[in-house]
Amino acid sequence: MVTLSFDSSTLISVLRRDDVRVVEAFTALDVGQTPAMVSVVVLHELWSGADLGVNPAGEREKIELVLREFGIAALEAEDVERSARVRAQLRQQGRPIGDLDTLIAGQALARGWTVVTRNVKHFGRVAGLPLVDWSVAPRPLTEAEIAARLQEA
Repeated sequence: MVTLSFDSSTLISVLRRDDVRVVEAFTALDVGQTPAMVSVVVLHELWSGADLGVNPAGEREKIELVLREFGIAALEAEDVERSARVRAQLRQQGRPIGDLDTLIAGQALARGWTVVTRNVKHFGRVAGLPLVDWSVAPRPLTEAEIAARLQEA
């Protein structure tokens, strides 16, 4: 069974309701059939963004409403170890993606999750990481689609 791990870029799109395809895919998600997870790293990104906004309490309320049926995943030693390998590989290639995205990607790889993101520019650099970009399609992106998106960036 596929477990979806949500990146903040998709969740922010849902919160802002700024992309009809993303909102429709989110609304159609049945977490009883497809497990949906949010890393504590993504939760950190969302809370930080809310606290920087003009109405932090209101933004936090929206976040809690959107995430009410999601599992929240703490980082475990295996997640951090995998993230460290991802970071080293990307730095050796001269293509780092930032520490938070590295932790999200490493955790997903360690647990066999598919990352739902609009940020294919970063996550597409991580070898073997399954990705879905709901702004394009509700299915996982192929390696060729990821490569084409990276060429555009």
